[in-house]
This record gives sequence, C-alpha cells and structure tokens, in this order.
Amino acid sequence: MKTLNRYIIREHVGPFVLALAILTFLFLMNELIDILDMVIGKGLEVPIVLELLLYNVAWMLALTVPAAVLVAVLMSFGRLSADGEITALSSSGISHLRLLLPVLIPAGLICAFQVYFNDQILPEFNYRTKTLTSSIQMKQPALALAPGVFIESLNGYTLFLEEVDQETSRADGVTIVQYLNFNAPDPPRIIRASWGHISIDSLTGEDLNLDLRNGTVTEIQAGQTRIQQFDQMKTFINAAGLQLQRVDTGVRGDRELPIKDMRVRAVTRDSSRAQALSRLGELPRPFIDRVVRGESVALPDRGRSLQVSGRVVTAHKALVEHLKSAEQQRLYYVKHRNRYLVEIHKKWAIPFACIAFLLIGLPLGVMTRSSGMVAGFGYALLFYIIYWIFLIAGEDLGDRNLIAPWLGMWLPNMVIGVIGVFLLLRGRRRQTVIQWSEIVRKIPGRPGAWLSDRLREA
Repeated sequence: MKTLNRYIIREHVGPFVLALAILTFLFLMNELIDILDMVIGKGLEVPIVLELLLYNVAWMLALTVPAAVLVAVLMSFGRLSADGEITALSSSGISHLRLLLPVLIPAGLICAFQVYFNDQILPEFNYRTKTLTSSIQMKQPALALAPGVFIESLNGYTLFLEEVDQETSRADGVTIVQYLNFNAPDPPRIIRASWGHISIDSLTGEDLNLDLRNGTVTEIQAGQTRIQQFDQMKTFINAAGLQLQRVDTGVRGDRELPIKDMRVRAVTRDSSRAQALSRLGELPRPFIDRVVRGESVALPDRGRSLQVSGRVVTAHKALVEHLKSAEQQRLYYVKHRNRYLVEIHKKWAIPFACIAFLLIGLPLGVMTRSSGMVAGFGYALLFYIIYWIFLIAGEDLGDRNLIAPWLGMWLPNMVIGVIGVFLLLRGRRRQTVIQWSEIVRKIPGRPGAWLSDRLREA
C-alpha cells in the first residue's frame, strides 16, 4: 500500500506544479498590463516595477493554489482512468475513497500553509502593494531632457535646451526662466548659456545640477534692465517628484490585516453597534420629556433647533430624524464589523477549498474514462466557476448583513464538498456519475434522437 500511496502522490506533483505555474503566469500577465498602464511615463526603474509585480503575486497565489489542486487531481486521476489503472485497482477491491487517502495529507499540508500565508504574508504584501501604488501615482512624470521642448514641470522654472547629448549630459543653447521670488508684474529672471552640463544630484535625487558656460543673466528691477555676463556659473533647479518618494501612511484596510487584528476591530465595531442600539432604544423617552416641558429640540446634523411647544407634528418629525440618525449609525457599525468577519472567514475558507476540490476532482477525473479528457476539464471549469460565483455572492451578502458572514464564506465549500461526496458515493456503488442517457431521452424531436445515437456510439 505504501508503494501505491507514493505512486498516487507522485502522479499529482507534476500536474500541480504545472497548473500552478500556468495559472499564476496568466494572472501575472493580466496584472502586468494594468501595471504598465499605471507606470508608463513615470520613468520608474525596472527593480521598482518588479517589486510591484512581486507584491501582487501574493494575492494571485491565494487564488491559484486551490485551482491548481483541482486541475492536478483531475489530470492525475484522469490519466489513471484512461490507462485502465482505476479499473484494475477497483477489481482488486480498492475503492475510490481509498484512492483519495494518499492525497488528503498533501492537500491538508497545502491547506495549512495557505491559512498561514493568507493570515501573515498576504496582508503585508497587500499593504506594500497599496503604499507602493500610491507612491507611484503621486510621482511626477520623468523629466525628459529633450531638445527643442519647453520643460515646465519644474518648481518655478522653465527650461529650454536647443541640443542635448544624452551620453555626456552636455546641453547647447540653454535657456532658464526663473519665476521664484518674483511677483507680478515683476518680470522673471532669464539665464542664457552657450552650453553646459546637466545632471541629477546623486544625494537628493530631486535637484538638477547645472554647470553653465559662456552666458548672461538678465534681470529687470525698478524698470531697469541689468545684464551680467559669466564664463562659468553653477546652479541647481529643484525638481521635487523626479524620484519615487515612498509613502507609508500606516492605515490598513481589512485585506491588509492579520486575523488577530481584524478580530480586535470587529469586537470594537460590535461594541459601538451595541451602544448605538442602546441609544436607539433609550432616545424616545428623554426626547418626549423635553417636548412636554416645551424645551427646544435640536435636529441632528442640521445645526438648528425647533421650539416644539404646541407643535406635536413638528416634534414627531424631529424624533423620527433622531431615530433615523441612530439607526444609520448602528448600520454603519454592523457593516464594518461584517467586513472584518467576512475577511476573517475568507482567509480560512479559501484554503479549505483545496479539500473540497479534492473531493470533487477524483470522480471528475474518473469520468474522463468514458467522456474524454476535454469533457473532464469542462466539468472542472464548470465547478470552479460555480465556486467563485458562490464566493463572490456570499461575500456581498455577508457585507450587507443579509446572511451570516461565516455562512457566506463557507457555503461555496459546502456546496462543492457535498457534490463531491455525492459523486464519490455514486462511483463507489458503480453507478454512472451523471445519467446522460436519461437527460438526453427527455429532449424531444430530432435533436434528442441525434444525441441518443451519438451517446450510444460513444
């Protein structure tokens, strides 16, 4: 039996690694297009782009690992079925459930690692992705020292270069218009030079160092023009935003926190919700007492008050406004509490999808014996889509408090797992997993007859 266990596990390793690599690559290529759209024109260095891609790989792995498990189980058991090995093992008294045991342990280890990954590594990578993306979006486009172009993306300066040698950083026909410290209607200061060298300061990364030769400085003060000539003049221009400035706000959302921190926030929101609910119940009595005494009653969020003595209808409207405000506050805390609870259960539910896909992958793989490999992959794709539809719908319903957050996240695993157990039990009793002949028989007319003939031929 140990030989059989090792053989089955070995059959799963290759397909799992291959499926994981292909699926992650597809996600990565799609994300790369979005990243390039964002960073184009920013002049970012290649290591920064690669760093952003690396951070995004984390959430891709969280999604592709369960899918890779499903594909691996389907491919391995499909091959065993196509080679007749499943039939031989069944003839020896080895059931499908027994074939499932060797891969349960690796799947459990993958599940445990992914729980740790989703709790500790993924939130940190999500946070770094957010901060790096924000820093890139705030970065100004890279300064293009192109000839014949007025460069105006500088603080208080306009730069014009007639010719530029990118290799030696030499510029000919340099004109600088300086607006700093000049208020209208005072004219700017104009610097012209025959040529010079321009470089970015290696320390600050935000200053352009200019070493100008053979030029003039023109200034107009009190209606008089002053022109000074120079053989050499060194100056600098501040170009803040030329280099990437990393911003770390320290503010983390629900997808950027580990489970422990999200539980604390969920408890805090639940406590605030309870206080808002208590206020909702206690509000009418003191409000009515003030109305009876003829005191003014402030409307919430209106900045004014009403004299309610002798105006019962107006007082009633004011009370309704207060109750609505308290109810909205309660719903706000409920919504935020549910967001944290949904994210907590998601970090557990998605890894356990590996087990659910394992249960359904074995019978789907065995089905390829009679239906073909393409049909087997079609079944896998179908159930994978069903899983994510349930997951997305459950997350939305859980956030909106229409169902319990735990149910919204675990329901996809329950559905896939129950279907998998059902298919396993039917296969154990040597029953056809899906009765295609019964389905086709109910199709009327020529289409039904044609499908019946094709099914008999198959």
